Amino acid sequence: MGFGFGLAILAALCSATAAILQSIGARRIAATRHVDPRMFVRLVRNVPYAAGLALDGVTSVLTFTALRTLPVFVVQAVVAANLSIVALVAMVALRVRLDARDWVAIGGVVAGLVLLLLSAAAGPPVAVPAAAGWGLLGEVLALAFVAYLASPRMRRAGVPGVLAGLSFGSAALGARLIGRADSLSAVTTSPATHAIVLAGFVGLLLYAAALQRGTVTVASASSTVGQTVVPAAVGWLLLGDRVRPGFAPVAVLGFLLAVAGAVALARHAQPHTHPTACAQERG
Repeated sequence: MGFGFGLAILAALCSATAAILQSIGARRIAATRHVDPRMFVRLVRNVPYAAGLALDGVTSVLTFTALRTLPVFVVQAVVAANLSIVALVAMVALRVRLDARDWVAIGGVVAGLVLLLLSAAAGPPVAVPAAAGWGLLGEVLALAFVAYLASPRMRRAGVPGVLAGLSFGSAALGARLIGRADSLSAVTTSPATHAIVLAGFVGLLLYAAALQRGTVTVASASSTVGQTVVPAAVGWLLLGDRVRPGFAPVAVLGFLLAVAGAVALARHAQPHTHPTACAQERG
């Protein structure tokens, strides 16, 4: 289990860097009425966003590998902890002062991850009917359809942020579903694989839309909630994700601490600008 947990930590590091780069790039592009592939074409032409997208690819590979042996609730909580990494980077590299609330949140994230590590039961997911992959693909298609129709009414970052989180969470569930695959052909022909690709793409578009429609704080916090709570429940109820005997309360407490701390630190996903530079821009 330690190897899988280490991969999840690396995924969080990559995700933290990607979040900063993508927030810079997305806000350089004018907001669009609809969330559609044309928006993606404009985004990838932006160097910071493209670099963040490449790191997202690395994050996906690391997360996929970790999910082959770790429950969804553990991996998603660890990846969500990237916001604590962003806060620490801001403190060291950008000399941003962290207040008492920030340190409490970071402590909560660390404590939560330790509790999750102690309580999680490692192992592949339980065998599920083949229809589960098709069901996941149908859910992702429905989510994409609803997002497209509702996008003109999305005036703030909260709704597209939650939908982006649900998309990323669906991709994690797909990765967990194919955790039992023992050959490349089994992976490539699984409907869960198609769901992973589509969910990742839809999630990227929705998260960019959230960044364009509001603050990075709201976009990051809402996305964190969307990609952790629902997937964790589905993994627990349908995929056989379990904890060590007698450790269920410890797992629940660890999950809540990690996610709540990440949400509290979401404001640090905003790229920090040196005060002098701000003054010069105003001038």
